[in-house]
Amino acid sequence: MLKNGTIKKKKRVYFNEDFKADQWSLVEKELKNIESQDINSKEDLEVVIEKYSELSYIIEETYAWKYIKMTCNADKQEYSKDFNKFYAEVVSKSQPYDFRFKKKVYESPYKKELSEEKYGHFIKIISNDIEIFREENVPLMVQENELSNRYGEILSKLTVEFDGEEKTLIQMKKYLMDPDRQKREESWKLVAEKMLEKEEKLNKLFDDLKAIRIQIAKNAGFDNYRDYMHRAKGRFDYTPEDIIKFHNSVEKVVIPFLKELSEERKEKLGIETLRPWDMEVDVDGKVLKPFENTEEFVDKAVNILSKVKPEFGKKLEMMKKSEFLDLENRKGKAPGGYNFPLAEHGAAFIFMNAVGLNDDVKTLLHESGHAMHSFAKANEKISQYKDVPSELAELASMSMELLTLEYLNEYYDDESDLRKAKKDQLEGTIQFLPWAMIVDAFQQWIYTNPNHTVEERTEYFRSLMERFNKGVDWSNLDSEKGSRWLRQLHIFEVPFYYIEYAISQLGAIAIYKNYKENGAKAIEEYENFLNLGYSRSVSDIYRAAGIRFDFSEEYIKEIIGFIKKELAEI
Repeated sequence: MLKNGTIKKKKRVYFNEDFKADQWSLVEKELKNIESQDINSKEDLEVVIEKYSELSYIIEETYAWKYIKMTCNADKQEYSKDFNKFYAEVVSKSQPYDFRFKKKVYESPYKKELSEEKYGHFIKIISNDIEIFREENVPLMVQENELSNRYGEILSKLTVEFDGEEKTLIQMKKYLMDPDRQKREESWKLVAEKMLEKEEKLNKLFDDLKAIRIQIAKNAGFDNYRDYMHRAKGRFDYTPEDIIKFHNSVEKVVIPFLKELSEERKEKLGIETLRPWDMEVDVDGKVLKPFENTEEFVDKAVNILSKVKPEFGKKLEMMKKSEFLDLENRKGKAPGGYNFPLAEHGAAFIFMNAVGLNDDVKTLLHESGHAMHSFAKANEKISQYKDVPSELAELASMSMELLTLEYLNEYYDDESDLRKAKKDQLEGTIQFLPWAMIVDAFQQWIYTNPNHTVEERTEYFRSLMERFNKGVDWSNLDSEKGSRWLRQLHIFEVPFYYIEYAISQLGAIAIYKNYKENGAKAIEEYENFLNLGYSRSVSDIYRAAGIRFDFSEEYIKEIIGFIKKELAEI
C-alpha cells in the first residue's frame, strides 16, 4: 500500500489496526480464539487459514523490526535483549499453537473439499511440519537462537589498527584489492590473527550450538541433525546423497576450470605462487570505485533495475523513501547483509555494510532481487506460500545480479571498468561454487560425525579447503586455513542454509542465458516464478521460471560452457 510515494501497511481483514503482537497475553488471546473457532464448512476452514496467516504476518513483522534494530545496533545490548525477549516470550510460545493450527487443518473433514490447485502444496507443507514438530524442542530452539545471536555480537566488536586508524573487519576487505602486495598480505594476516584470537571462544560457542541441535534432531526421531534439517527445510525434490553428488560434480567440472583462471591470474600478477591475499586484487592493479556516497549508490541501482523492468526500479525507490534501507558500514553494525520481508507492508528492508566497492553493487542488486520477491507475494493470503525455501529465495536474488549485468554502465562510465565489473560478476558466479561445497560438506561431516573434537573438526575443514582448492598456496598458514570457517555466519546462525546458494546459482545462470537469448520473455518467466511464492514444488517453480531443476555433472558442464562463452565475448 502506497501513500505519498512511501510504503504503508496493508489494511488488515481480521484484526483491528491497533492490535499489537509485542505482548504474549494479547497474542495468546487471539491464538486461542482461532484454536477454538468451529469449522463447519469448507468456507469456515478457509477463513481460519486466512485469519491465522494474518496473525502470523503481524507477529512476523514485529519480529522483523526487532531483528532489524538489533543488527543495525549490534553494539547496544538493549536491542538484542529486546529481540531475545520477544523471541522467548512470543515467538517460541506461539510455536505450539502453530503446530495445533496445522493439526486442526490437517484433521478437518473439510480439508478434502479444499481446492487442490490452491491448497495442495499448503497441505504438503503442513503435513511435513506436523511430522517433525516436538514440543520439547521449543525451549531448545529459544536457547539456540540466543546462542547464535552471540556470534554477531562477537564479530561486530572486532576491530584492528591499520594505516593508523581503527577499522572493522569488513572495512579491511578493501585492502585485499590494493595493488601493493605487501599491504594486502599485512591486512589479510591482521584480520586472520584477530579471528584466531577468538578461535577458542567461537569454537566453544559452536560446540554449545551443536549440542542443542543434535538434541533437537534426536527429539524429533532422526539419526542426525543433517537429516533432520533436510526434512525441516522441506527439501522434497532432492536428497542429501544428491548433494554429495553435487559436491563431486563441482570437484570434477568446476575446479579444473577455476585452476585455469588461477594460472592466468598468477601470470598477470607476475608472481610464482598465488597466496590467499592474491585472490581479490585486480590483475591490472585496478580497484573499482562505483560510487562516492549512499545517495548515488541507491539512485544508480534504481536506474539499473528500471532498465530490467520499470516496476523494479520504482519499488527500490519506494523503499528508499520509506527508509527501508540501511546500507553503509559503520562500527557497531552486525556483519553481513540481508533482505528482511515486512509481511504487513508487503515489502522488505535491506541491510548491508557498503564501503564503496563493486561487491557492494552486487550485494544491493542481489538483495533487491529478494525485495522484488517480497513485493510479488504482497497479497498472498496463505502464510506458508510467502515463506519460500532458499532454493527459490536465492534464485530470485542471484538472477537479479545477472539480469542487471547489461546495465552496470550506470556505475561505470569507463569501458575498461565496465568490462572488469562484468568479468568479475561472471567469474564470481562459478568462483563461489567451491566455497559453497566446502560449507555444505563441512556441515554434513560435523553433524554425521557428532562426537569429533575441535582438532578433528579443524583438520577436516583443512582437508576440504585442499579438495576444493582453486590453485591457492596456503604454505605456513595451517592455523588460518583451518579456522577460515569461523568467519562464515551461516554455520553459526542458519545451519545448512548454504547449498541453496549453489543450486540457485546454477538456476540464475540459466535464467540469464534465457534473458540473453529471449529478452522480455525471460523477464516474464522470472516474474511468473516470483508471483508463485511457494505455492508449488521447487522443481515446478523452476520450470515456471523457464529452467531446469538440475545439478548433475552434465548440467554443470552446460552451465560452465555458457559462462566460458560469455567471458570470451567481454
